[in-house]
Amino acid sequence: MAAAVGVALVALAGCSAAADDEAPDTSAYTDGSRVPKVEKEWDIPELPLARYEFGADDTERTTRAQARLAQRCMADHGFADFPLDPALPGSMNTASGQLVSVAMATPFGELDLEEARRWGYGWDPKAAEKAAAKKDRPMTDAEFEVLYNSDRSTDRTVNGREIPENGCSGQAAARLTEGVDDTTRMYTYTSRRSQALAKEARQDPDVSRALRTWAACVEDKGFARYAGREEAFRDKAWDRGDNGNTRRTQEERDTAVADIECAREHNTVGEWWAGEARAQSADVRSHRAAYEAVRRDQEVVRANIRDVLGD
Repeated sequence: MAAAVGVALVALAGCSAAADDEAPDTSAYTDGSRVPKVEKEWDIPELPLARYEFGADDTERTTRAQARLAQRCMADHGFADFPLDPALPGSMNTASGQLVSVAMATPFGELDLEEARRWGYGWDPKAAEKAAAKKDRPMTDAEFEVLYNSDRSTDRTVNGREIPENGCSGQAAARLTEGVDDTTRMYTYTSRRSQALAKEARQDPDVSRALRTWAACVEDKGFARYAGREEAFRDKAWDRGDNGNTRRTQEERDTAVADIECAREHNTVGEWWAGEARAQSADVRSHRAAYEAVRRDQEVVRANIRDVLGD
């Protein structure tokens, strides 16, 4: 299960683009005319819009570059030993003031039967502790204030240096987007189109039929009838707590198992993916100029990251 807990930062996801004046290479993905057989997460092919999103490698590199820039800024303000990946100050409650989001492991639902048997639609409650344990030392309260300019004071100085308007973290993020034509478009255009197209794909006759077949299968196994896999994942009966995790009851775990078994039996994810691929491919053809503008700006960010990381 995918759960993200933390102070909201820039998240990136995609792959590198072709030259600005070239048509996108469509050989890397299909248009949805073929239905893949999907049983595991790695069976899901890349969707057309993935070419216009930042990918996992971009995310990792952005995190490293932003952390390095922030660390330099903190050193300039007198915090010479500021860590690259600090934990929150000990004085702060680790749950308060943070963004908690819960999402399915894939856009098309869960596919790991072993995880479903153990955790239902939730996850190992020790997972967050393990993630926190990988952090560097906690920041001091003074470091936190400079990193984020948390009190938003103007003309405030520390060790003779003015704190950046959005703190050292904000200054670092701004450095990585220098030269970008339209930052908002770059970060939001593809995701907004993707969300709209996902809703559209649910109305695709083949996708609708696949989800009805899946729903009937789950119901035949003795569980509730859901409109779709996300509805099963978000059933209020699972009683998620403040941290987003479920209670992992026997009923929940059995439902999650039936969900995946039916999806595998009827290739629900393959049919659903193909419907989204068709919708996305058509959207790229209709709005190619906007998508290519996004790609150009992404390449600017990638170039800035290479400059910071020295590669």
